[in-house]
Amino acid sequence: MTLWRWIAAWLLMMVAALPAIAQQQAELTRRAALGVQAQPVEGPPGVLIGAITPGLTAAEAGLRVGDVITALNGQTITDGPGLTRAASTLRAGAGVRFTFVRGARTREARTSAIARPPETFDGGTVSLGAVSFRGGMLRDILVRPTRPAPGAPVIFLIQGYPCGSVEGPTPAHPYRALAQSLIAQGLAVYRIEKAGVGDSLGGPDCMAGDFAAELDGFEAGLDALVSRHGVAPGRIVLFGHSMGGIQAPLIAARRGGLAGVAVMGTAVRNWHDYMIELYRLQGFPSAAADPAESEAMSEALRPVFDRIFNEATPLARIADDNADHRRLLREALGWNGEEQILARDISYWRQIADLRLAAAWRDTEVPVLTIYGESDFAAIDDRDHRLIVDIVNHYRPGTARFVPLARTGHGFGLDGTRDEARAGNIAAGGGAPPGPFNPEMGKVLAAWVLELP
Repeated sequence: MTLWRWIAAWLLMMVAALPAIAQQQAELTRRAALGVQAQPVEGPPGVLIGAITPGLTAAEAGLRVGDVITALNGQTITDGPGLTRAASTLRAGAGVRFTFVRGARTREARTSAIARPPETFDGGTVSLGAVSFRGGMLRDILVRPTRPAPGAPVIFLIQGYPCGSVEGPTPAHPYRALAQSLIAQGLAVYRIEKAGVGDSLGGPDCMAGDFAAELDGFEAGLDALVSRHGVAPGRIVLFGHSMGGIQAPLIAARRGGLAGVAVMGTAVRNWHDYMIELYRLQGFPSAAADPAESEAMSEALRPVFDRIFNEATPLARIADDNADHRRLLREALGWNGEEQILARDISYWRQIADLRLAAAWRDTEVPVLTIYGESDFAAIDDRDHRLIVDIVNHYRPGTARFVPLARTGHGFGLDGTRDEARAGNIAAGGGAPPGPFNPEMGKVLAAWVLELP
């Protein structure tokens, strides 16, 4: 084939691909934002509007603080989670019909859905893309600094287990604040949404999906970072937060050739054992729960966890066989009456319990950083982070480092010492919101990344 024929064939191929590319982008429109702060309401079912964000969907429809939303596009709304679920299907530009009560009168209002505002960063530019995945598309986000550090790697931030968007609605959001800190130091940050979350569309829904599917989604993001954004694998650092700290070494071990792996607020012990320890130990240091009662709760859960993880018994059968176990499933694990606990499908948790994480850390074959915040009660304490370093250094001496961060909680916030964070949790009647972002978090991570060969 002559050069000109090759060029002509290439042009024809690109022209043929344009409709598919346009369709992909058209399908992955921004998710809509209602822009309301929902509060419970006494009396008829519905959601009381406690605050409205100007310029978003509810405000454009003419709703006011004090209105009670009873339906969205004909779907009855009885509580805040129901409103969130109904709103999650809305895309920018779609028609929206609110049914609401104002005073004693039921009214309707119609408008077009407004897209949720995009993130913005000082000194950084945001690129939104779409990654094909299992019959759907995942939203990916790359933020590049306008003044990049020469030769610096890109940090791929892998989020925790909840099925919430990795995009930060406000600058104070932990992931957005961390990205801003890293961008200010010349580092690009990459993220990808889970299936069915944020702008993602189609594919296996996050809450119904398993751990393997979620891991594959992150690997699809890694492929896109390399192929579409042109970042060589050897210039990519995985930063896993919380559950992401379990997924990061698995990805690094499977793929190889990356620049490094950093984690914070994570675990390395077997998940069955970690869950027992979590219920036994977390409540006492975090909120002064009675330690003897926590121990009793943990021991009562032990046979439940054995049946869940070791015997793979269906949750309904566990509940039917023992009334106390039914109560524990409901009260301690948030059982939904089907095959879901802790807001994820049971297959998700069982697959985690089957992991052999010491082997994954052995096989990462890259420099490793573990960060533990002093007030990170979600991770219980610093034992797993120190153990990861010991495991890696056993196989590759001197390649792993542990860094403690004073006064820092699970969400990168300045929550105070453990005693101060505990007092804050008690005063809040449970979990206090994270403190302001600790800038040391970004500095520690950036300094380590910029030292990498």
